[in-house]
Amino acid sequence: MSNTLSQRTLGNATALAIGAAAETVLQLAFLILAGRQLGPEEFGFYGYVLAILTFVSTAAHYGLTVISVRELSQRPADEVSIFAATFRIRAGLSLAFFIAAIIVAAFTPLTDVHRSAVWIMFAYLLFQPFDLSLLFDAHKLSRWDVPGKIAGRLVSVGLLFTLWQIKGGITVADVAICSSLLMLVNVLIGWIAARGQGLSLKLFAPTRDTRRLLRESAPVVWSNLLVLAYSQIQTVFVKWFSTDLETGFSALASRLIMPILIFKGILYRVFLPLISESAADREVFTERLEKIFPALSLIFMPMAALGIPAVQVLLVPLFGAEYAGAVLPLQIILSHLIFTGMGSLFGTALLAAGDTRTPMIGLTVGCVISLGCSILLIPHYGAVGAAWGTWLGEVISCGYALVKFVTVFRPRIYGRMLRIAAASLASTAAFYMLNIFFSLPGGYGLIISAVVLIAALRVIGEISPDRLRAWRSLIAGKSPEASNE
Repeated sequence: MSNTLSQRTLGNATALAIGAAAETVLQLAFLILAGRQLGPEEFGFYGYVLAILTFVSTAAHYGLTVISVRELSQRPADEVSIFAATFRIRAGLSLAFFIAAIIVAAFTPLTDVHRSAVWIMFAYLLFQPFDLSLLFDAHKLSRWDVPGKIAGRLVSVGLLFTLWQIKGGITVADVAICSSLLMLVNVLIGWIAARGQGLSLKLFAPTRDTRRLLRESAPVVWSNLLVLAYSQIQTVFVKWFSTDLETGFSALASRLIMPILIFKGILYRVFLPLISESAADREVFTERLEKIFPALSLIFMPMAALGIPAVQVLLVPLFGAEYAGAVLPLQIILSHLIFTGMGSLFGTALLAAGDTRTPMIGLTVGCVISLGCSILLIPHYGAVGAAWGTWLGEVISCGYALVKFVTVFRPRIYGRMLRIAAASLASTAAFYMLNIFFSLPGGYGLIISAVVLIAALRVIGEISPDRLRAWRSLIAGKSPEASNE
C-alpha cells in the first residue's frame, strides 16, 4: 500500500511537471499572438481587465484551494461535507462578483468592444466553482487535473489563431472569448476524469462545514489577495497613474511571469500534502523541509538567474520592437524569484504548523510598502516603477516570515541555499561580462552562461545522482530516512 501511494505521488509530480511545461509553451504562444496583433495599448487594456479578474477570482476562491486540501487530507471521512461546503462558498461568491462586473461595466464609459471584453472575461467566474483541482490534490490524483488544463490551453490558442486567420486580425473581445473558454474546457474534462476515478461529486450534499471553512479560510484569502495586490494589481495602478503604452509593458511583464508562477504553484501543490501530513511530528517535518528548500532553490535560483539575460535576448524578437519597454520590468520581477522561489515556503511551512498570523502580517506589511512605493514611482517610471513595487512586496513578505521560521524550525539548509545562489548569480555575471568586454552576441552569451551555471552546480555537488535519488524519494512521499538509504 505504501509503495503504491509513493508511486502515485511520484506519478502526480511527473504529470504536473509535464503539464506545466506544456502549459508554458501554449501560454507563450497565446501571448505572442495576442500581443503582436493587439499592440501594446490594446494588450494593456486586456492585461488591465485580467488583473482585476485575477484579483476577483482569488477572492471568490476564498483560500479554499489551501484549506480544503488540508481538511480533505486530514479528515477523509468528511469528504462529502467538505466538498459541498467548498462548492457553495465559491459558487455564491463567483456569481455575486459576476453580477457586479456586469453592472459596473454597463455604467462605465467604455467602447462596445471593451465592454464586451469585460463581460466575456468575467464569465470565467461562472465556471470557476466547478474546478476540481483541490479534490485531485487531496487524493494525490493531481495528474488527472493536467489533461483539462492542457486541452483548455490548446482550444484557447487554436481558436485565437483561427479567428486571426478568418478575420485577418483580432480584437480584445476575441482574446477575452479564448480566455474564458479555457476554463470551461478545463472544467468539463476535469469532471469526466473525476467521475472516471470514482470521486464523490455531490455539490449539494448536506454539510455543517460551511461556516467553519469560511472562518478558517479568511486568513488565507486575505494573504492571497495581498499577494495579488502587489503583483497583478500593479498593472491596474499603471493604467490609472501612467499611460496606455506603459500599461501594455506592465501587462506583458506580468503575463510572462505567470508561467513561472504556475509552475511554482504546481510544485507547492505537490509539496503541501507532504508538509501538512507530517506537521504533527516536528522531527519528520523539519527533515522534509531540509530536503524541500534546497530542491526549490535549485529550481528557481537558476531559473531566475538565466531568465534575466534570456529576457534581454528573446523578448523583442518574439513580441516586436514596440514591446522593448517591457524588458527591464520583466527582469526586475524575475530577480525576486532568486529569494522568493523557495522563500514563499517559509509562510507555507508556518501555515502547515498552524501559524496563520505570521504569514498574514508579513504579507500585509509587504503589501502596504509595495503599494505605497508604487503610487510614488509609477507616475514617474511607469512599468518599471510597478515592477519595483512587486519586487518589494514579494521580498518583504517572505523576509518577515523567514524571521519567525528560523526561530521555530531551525533546519540545516542555509549553507546549501547560499551556494546555489552564488552559482546561479555567477552565470548571470558571466553573461554581462561577456557582453561588456567581448561584445558577444546575446545568444552565444546565454549558452555560455548556462554552461557556467551547470559547471558551478556540479562543482558544489548539487547536480549528482545521489541528489536526484533523494528528490525522487521525497516527491514519492517516502520517509526522510528512506530517502537517505
